[in-house]
Amino acid sequence: MIFETFHDMLKNDERIQFTVTRKGDQLAVLVQPVLQGSADDKASEAIQSLRAALSMPLYVVTNPQALDAEFPRSLADFADVREGGNNDLKDAMSRIKEAGKQAKAEAAKSKQANKPTEKSRFEEPDHQDDDTASAKPAEISVTDKSLF
Repeated sequence: MIFETFHDMLKNDERIQFTVTRKGDQLAVLVQPVLQGSADDKASEAIQSLRAALSMPLYVVTNPQALDAEFPRSLADFADVREGGNNDLKDAMSRIKEAGKQAKAEAAKSKQANKPTEKSRFEEPDHQDDDTASAKPAEISVTDKSLF
């Protein structure tokens, strides 16, 4: 049962350090998860907290009889807590990736909206100056030397 729990607790290529030390009539058992990679300095505080929680060890000091009776249950509880943390971390990473995709999509839309539109070469040129010139009557100065 102990090694089945280790198997279920570990993800592919993850490892734990399992140490047993005798201290007089008692045994000290340390189960230390070793996480892959390191936390990114830019990772959110929530992500860093989840990684810290996942790296917390299980440490038990008791007599061998109590370990035989209780350690499998303690290890199973420890594995369940880690599984919950792994699921929380996976969910947080998924939300971050999704938010990144949405931000990229919004940036692309914004860039597209701000891009000036090209006029078709088949459109007639805009002659605003001509329209204003024809709308304004021509001014002719009349003098006593005019024929009119």
